[in-house]
Amino acid sequence: MPSALSLKTPIDAVRPATGVPAPARKPLDHLPLLVVILLALTALRLVGLRLSIVDLFYDEAQYWSWAQNLAFGYYSKPPLLAWIIWGTERVCGEAEWCVRAPAPIFYCGTSLVVYAIGRALYDERTGFWAALMTALTTGAAFSSRIVSTDVPLLFFWAVALYAYVRLLEAPRWRHALLMGVATGLGLLAKYAMIYIVPGLVIAAIVSPRARALLRGPHVWVALLVALVVVSPNLIWNAATGFITFKHTGGLVIGEEVRWSALRALEFLGAQFGVFGPVIFGVMIVVTVRLLRGRLPEADRVMIAFSLFPIALVTAFAVTVHAYANWAAVAFVSGVVVAAATLVRERAFGWITTSLVIGGVTQALLLVGDVVADRVALPLLKNPNPYSRTLGWRDFAEKAGAAARAAGATAIVSDSRGDLGALLYYLRDAGIPVLSWRTEEIPSFDLGTPYGPRTSGPVLLVTVCRDQARIRPHVATVEPLGLTRTGEGTGGPRGFHAFRLTGPKDPLPPLAVCPWP
Repeated sequence: MPSALSLKTPIDAVRPATGVPAPARKPLDHLPLLVVILLALTALRLVGLRLSIVDLFYDEAQYWSWAQNLAFGYYSKPPLLAWIIWGTERVCGEAEWCVRAPAPIFYCGTSLVVYAIGRALYDERTGFWAALMTALTTGAAFSSRIVSTDVPLLFFWAVALYAYVRLLEAPRWRHALLMGVATGLGLLAKYAMIYIVPGLVIAAIVSPRARALLRGPHVWVALLVALVVVSPNLIWNAATGFITFKHTGGLVIGEEVRWSALRALEFLGAQFGVFGPVIFGVMIVVTVRLLRGRLPEADRVMIAFSLFPIALVTAFAVTVHAYANWAAVAFVSGVVVAAATLVRERAFGWITTSLVIGGVTQALLLVGDVVADRVALPLLKNPNPYSRTLGWRDFAEKAGAAARAAGATAIVSDSRGDLGALLYYLRDAGIPVLSWRTEEIPSFDLGTPYGPRTSGPVLLVTVCRDQARIRPHVATVEPLGLTRTGEGTGGPRGFHAFRLTGPKDPLPPLAVCPWP
């Protein structure tokens, strides 16, 4: 195992495997070229969003609806993404491309911060290649087309990690403050930012420098600052019975436990798509070298921040379903250590392979988004991979037409997903969209609740055709049949409509549909 570096020695001043002094850095030599590439890629992605025909998925529409009622928290997520969408709307409006516009812009910023991490921890060339691999990994090519909480999370994780690396070089209060603010904002984006705490612990286990840093006050002050930044959301959660925490925990512990090693392997296999096959493959190699005690200290620090999220989610995946993006924060330090390893070993062919895979993925997605309703892939159960994100506009517009034909004063829905689409695509239709509370929908979430004070007849739009669960709660129920939507778009769906009058007081939550 390489000997520990002196705290007075810059972390990249010695190559521990050889003891040969590292070449002097040429500050910012590659930065102008990198900025040009990233700005061009960001502009291309924004043009792609402008030309895309893909409807807002209901998660995206839900985030938009939150942005219409700013708060310090929401049912299923912290508030930062809603705040970002609110700000974006003031710049370019409410169209789908504008709602999604923060994604490619944040990825540009994340790539630049990754450059700074690689340059500070290794050298400028490593930072350059790490930034390009970040911008053109398969996960970024996909995620830069949608608005999600992972997008700002990765940016603020990268900023916090950069501040931590600078603290390793020489503890300074400005970097402690930066780390604290970035960590707090990351928590306001998504609670997965908390993974940075076990990352600090594992880094201290594998790095003498990281252990010494924890003996001082800087990291602890940074965590205190983060707590202050996230405190408005914590107070909001306390006032709502910690509903967001319960929802987040329910994603894991609320599922039926089924032991399956295959599911864990599926999650790990999915990481080759999220991180990119080259990057994740190199991360596995670096992890094996860590276990064998053959890693430079800088590599050990980086892999420390990737180990815990991947290991924890893989362990969860043995018993419950784990989504591929649950360990996304591991990507930032993973791409830095992957780039450092490939540059050190002069494996530029693998770097090129990673960039080519990402570039091809990006090109296919740019084209696919423009012709999404005509995409058909053989051998798939549903040949159109866009099927879940098409047809939402048609669904909302037909629900609006059905409400007008029925003389309804409002549309009511019992589904968070449908509510998001209805609120977004009927935003200018002049008809209110109300929610009938279920176990899935708290009374304060998404739109105005349907209740005894709702005047006039309303149109209930639901996927459930059962009338028995509705009749005890209203004076009259008039079934209006099934309306099919999204036909010809690749995303067919439909809804059952009921004309309702006279909601009872009090109006209880609507029972779960007895039929699938």
